[in-house]
Amino acid sequence: MNQDQGRIAAGMAICWLLNVAEFGVGWLLLVADVRMLPAYYVLIGAIGLVQVGYVVPLWHLLHRREKPRTARGLLIAATITALFNAVIALTIFKKL
Repeated sequence: MNQDQGRIAAGMAICWLLNVAEFGVGWLLLVADVRMLPAYYVLIGAIGLVQVGYVVPLWHLLHRREKPRTARGLLIAATITALFNAVIALTIFKKL
């Protein structure tokens, strides 16, 4: 396997663009109906956990297609998002 295939920045961009799409779906749920409020809170409040559902399959796909650097960038961006989400959650719950 050639380790020079793929780009870390491309993997990070893929992850963060999918996170933006997830925010868009959350916003649509928010404006659609008040009964969708719990789904909105899960999508937006736990984005670090919800992204596992699309990061793991994409990582596996990129590895099979021999794009290890892109897969690594995807994992780096997902980790940054999860850590940022954890810091925000701890900050909010600490004030309660």
